[in-house]
Amino acid sequence: CGGENHEANATEQLESGNKEEICFYEYDKESTATVKWTAFKTSDKVAVGGTFNSVLIKAGEKSTKLTEVLQTITFTIPTKSTNTTNPDRDAKIVNSFFGKMLNTDLILGHAKSVEGDNESGSMTFYLTLNDIEKEVTLAYTVIDTTVKLTGEIDINNWNAETALKELNKVCEDLHKGADGVSVTWPNVELEIEAKLSKRCH
Repeated sequence: CGGENHEANATEQLESGNKEEICFYEYDKESTATVKWTAFKTSDKVAVGGTFNSVLIKAGEKSTKLTEVLQTITFTIPTKSTNTTNPDRDAKIVNSFFGKMLNTDLILGHAKSVEGDNESGSMTFYLTLNDIEKEVTLAYTVIDTTVKLTGEIDINNWNAETALKELNKVCEDLHKGADGVSVTWPNVELEIEAKLSKRCH
């Protein structure tokens, strides 16, 4: 009694299951990742924004889980590619900030762990500056196939106090606010975007 209905339901579920798409993510090697940063000057914390013209990213094999793709990411950023749209400021940052650190022609990073799903979560990676490797955790969101990571770092965690003082010295007058005090803050906000390819079948 009712056996035909059960059989029909099973057939419908099977057919429905066959129609479900399986999607694979992988880093889009043809795209260009962007790393934007915002630093702050003066006692009022006036924002100064910039980016890097060159960001080199590598990632592992494709996966149905976006988190597994993020887990394989490594990146290299040449500090000479600093771009604030002000060549004079760029030179000061490259020479008087990055140039005062140890072995910081390149910023190096690689993923440590990722928690979340294909829509949002957090990513922890190792960042190397001034010959020091430290963990950084950023929040990520996914819109279509673009992964956006946001967060903040304190560069003093990389013993960058001396470099920061040198930068403030060459930018002293430009970093003075209404109170006449020259300040360069150690806090830097980050916004990183990387594009993935997504193939479903």
